[in-house]
Amino acid sequence: MTKTKTFWAVAALLSLGIAVFSSYSVYGRLSLHFSGETLEVKPAPVPPSPEPAAEESAEGAPAGAAAAEAGKAQTEPEKVKAVKTAFEYKDPKAKAVFMTGSFTSWKDVRMTKKDGLWRTEVYILPGTYPYHFVADGVKRTDPGKPAAPTGDSLLIVTGP
Repeated sequence: MTKTKTFWAVAALLSLGIAVFSSYSVYGRLSLHFSGETLEVKPAPVPPSPEPAAEESAEGAPAGAAAAEAGKAQTEPEKVKAVKTAFEYKDPKAKAVFMTGSFTSWKDVRMTKKDGLWRTEVYILPGTYPYHFVADGVKRTDPGKPAAPTGDSLLIVTGP
């Protein structure tokens, strides 16, 4: 059976469409990877600060002074503290393992090996972040964590 010109034209257009779609997908992932910005998937909500309801302070000062102190305290934002987060990767045969994620601006953090278990600790602000391990040059996800749409593992850090 011979193929017609119409068949080859449709096959060429279909191939071109697939190539354009693939290129667009790769471009989107590479631009996200090389942008240098951190990606925070789900930021942790910040609880509201409690408002004092007292009419008079403990020293007997008038309510105006207490309100002024409360207004001063409310204008200063609460500082969110970073949480020391431990990472572990089990591969006794690996020669070098790194951990990288959006919280490190995708820079590799070297892990140390002890009894076949690779470990490192990093201070991270509360939130949800994608990350992965690189064992001997091969990208690996953390099997105990949920997966992100980018193919990385998701880390959820809560406040202290």
